[in-house]
Amino acid sequence: MYEDSFRLFKGSDFDFFDIYLEESFTRTIESKNKQIENVNFSTDKGVGIRGVKGFSVLFASTNDISEKSVYEKTKFICDTANPKEGINIIEMPQMSIYSYKGYPVDLDLIKNIIDSVNKTAYKSPYIVQASVTYSDKLKQISILNEEGDLLQEKRTYTLLYIELVAKLDDILQTVRKPLSAMGGFEFLEGINFESLTQEMVEKVEELLKSPRLEPQVMSVVLDSSAGGTMIHEAVGHGLEADLVFESMSVYKSKLGTKVANEKINVVDDACVEKARGSFVYDDEGTRGMRKMLIKNGILNDYMFDKMYAKANNRLSNGSARRQSYAYVPIPRMSNTYILPGNDNKETIINSVDYGLLVKKMGGGQVNPVTGDFVFEVSEGYLIEKGKIKHMVRGATLIGNGPKILQEIDMVGDDFGTEVGTCGKNSQGVPVTDGEPTLRIPKIMVGG
Repeated sequence: MYEDSFRLFKGSDFDFFDIYLEESFTRTIESKNKQIENVNFSTDKGVGIRGVKGFSVLFASTNDISEKSVYEKTKFICDTANPKEGINIIEMPQMSIYSYKGYPVDLDLIKNIIDSVNKTAYKSPYIVQASVTYSDKLKQISILNEEGDLLQEKRTYTLLYIELVAKLDDILQTVRKPLSAMGGFEFLEGINFESLTQEMVEKVEELLKSPRLEPQVMSVVLDSSAGGTMIHEAVGHGLEADLVFESMSVYKSKLGTKVANEKINVVDDACVEKARGSFVYDDEGTRGMRKMLIKNGILNDYMFDKMYAKANNRLSNGSARRQSYAYVPIPRMSNTYILPGNDNKETIINSVDYGLLVKKMGGGQVNPVTGDFVFEVSEGYLIEKGKIKHMVRGATLIGNGPKILQEIDMVGDDFGTEVGTCGKNSQGVPVTDGEPTLRIPKIMVGG
C-alpha cells in the first residue's frame, strides 16, 4: 500500500508520519411520531496523510485514494517541511490483521424493535413523542506508519437509541436509553424491548409527578447505573496529554502526587471485549492498551499520542484517535472507568442521613483548566435516614472534579457502564464510561 509515498516520507526529516486509509459503510434508521422518518445508507472512502516534526503537523486528506493522488500530496508535505533530493528505498514489512465479527441485519428486525417501542410507549397518555434511532457502521482502516508497519483493522459499531418525551400540564420530561457495542446486531438479541420501554415509560411518568429539588449542599450517592459521566467529563479529559501540556488541565505537573482518595483507581482500557470504545490499534498504529491513570489516589499516567509522548521522552500508550481519515489523531479516551472498591452498595446508601441518589446523569459543562463542572441529573431520588424515598426532578450537580475525587470516601463493589460519543476539537469518537457506586459526602446540588 502506497510504497512510493512511504519511501518519500522515509527519506524526509519527520519525527514520524502515517498514511491512514479508511473505508466505511453506515446505515441509519430514524423513527419518530409513530413513523420511520429517515433511512440513510452511506459509504465513505478516503485517506489522511500526516507528517509530524516536533509540534508541527502537516496534514492532507482526500477522497481520491489512488497511488498517484496520495504520492502527490505526500510529496507536497515533504517538500514543504524539508525539501531534499534522494530517497532511501525501504523494504515493506509484513501485514498484521485483526477483525471484529458482526453480521448484516435484516431491516425487518429493526422495524420490529421500532414497532415494539411505539406500541408500548403510546399506551401511556403522557407520552407525546417516542423516537428510535438505529445505526450500524462497518469501518475498515489501514495504517502505514514510519516503522513500516502496515496495520489493518475492521471495526463494527452498532447503536440503538430510544428517547421518550412525556408531558403533564406545562411540564415536559425526557428519558433516554442508549444501547451500543463493538459488534453487530447480535448484542441486541435477547432484549425484551416491550419490557425495556415499559420501564422507561414508568420512569418518565414518575418524573413528571415528582417535586423539584431545592438548591442545597447535601450528600450524593452516584449509583453505578449513572455510568461514569462524572469521571469522563470532570477527570478524563484533564488527563489527555494535549490538554495537560498545553496548560489546559488542572492535572498538569501532578504526576506522582495524590489527586484522589486512596480508594480511587482510574483506568482507560482500549482492550475491553466488545466495548464501544475498544480498538486493537489506535489511529497512529500503536497497539491499544490498558492504562492505569490514577492508582490508589496517586496520578500515575496521562493518555499519550506519539507527538506528546516524544516531547516527554517516552512512548505513546495507544491513545491517539480520530473521527475519520479527514482529521488528525489527537489524545482521546477509549473505555474509561473508576474500578470497583470494597464497599457494599446498600451500606453506602444506608450511611446517608439526607442526600440524593443519582441513577442517571444528563448533559453538562466542564472547564478542564479548573475542573469546575455542572451536570444535569436526569434520574435522582431523595435519601432520608438511609432509605431511598421519592424521585425528584430538576437537580444539577455543581462542583470541582479534582476536589470531588479527593472527597469521595466510599467506593462500591458493583460496576456499571454507559456508552456515548465523545466530542473534542470538533471530532466525535465512540467511548464507554463506567464506575461503581460512589459516595460524595458533600456537594452543591442545584435546583
